[in-house]
Amino acid sequence: MVTRIIVGVLLGAAAVLVIVQGGWLFFIAMSLLCLLGMLELYRVVRPYHPAALAGLISMGLMVYCAWYRTPTGVLGSLALGLGLSFVLVAWGGPRPGVTGRMAVTMLGPLWVAMGFAHLLMMRRLDDGMALVLTVVFGTWAGDTMGYFVGKYFGSTPMAPRLSPKKTWEGYAGGLLGTVIMVVLIGLYTDLSPSESLLVGLTIAVVGPAGDLFESLIKRDVNVKDAGSFLPGHGGVLDRFDALIFSSIAVFYLVAGFLR
Repeated sequence: MVTRIIVGVLLGAAAVLVIVQGGWLFFIAMSLLCLLGMLELYRVVRPYHPAALAGLISMGLMVYCAWYRTPTGVLGSLALGLGLSFVLVAWGGPRPGVTGRMAVTMLGPLWVAMGFAHLLMMRRLDDGMALVLTVVFGTWAGDTMGYFVGKYFGSTPMAPRLSPKKTWEGYAGGLLGTVIMVVLIGLYTDLSPSESLLVGLTIAVVGPAGDLFESLIKRDVNVKDAGSFLPGHGGVLDRFDALIFSSIAVFYLVAGFLR
């Protein structure tokens, strides 16, 4: 627990520095985290034999296009990844499992890279710094509050087959923590109180879904953590799984409906 708290505080401080600074520092940080997350995923799903090279090339193009705010390029990178995965998988001719190999290859760009790409696009919006801070710390507040409420007061399992330790009490605590954090940050942004509330509720609903999404994958391949990059927290995917889902949802909520 001590290690978890220390690493969490350091990670939070680093996040503030990188997000506020923006520019190439933010781009490089997000790109490195995305790369580490992709490598973790392909290591975890190694039993399915992904064509990792295709996914990594798709990821590289996606984060580049995201930084230069070209959503069509982000979508085009998925098409490139699919084409490359087909070429690499079909190189040895048809054989059992090729469909699964292509599917698990594309999981990387569709899930991991897409999440970090939307953080990059969000940071380039007019109020991007405030929005990214809102999403990051709103998600982490929900994670933290949900963990402690669930640990000390949780008794009703939420998804026992996916994540036995998650409880509805913890979920309620996480929802409250997220909404409070987002509304407080919203006082210093261009979001109105009602908009902050809507963003907070979106993160509170979508974030835990991202957590359960990763849990399903880890259960499938029987691993506890996706990695060990962050002591006390596991790997990049273990720490950023909820944020990946939240960043996509909030980007389209804000860019498509609130602006």
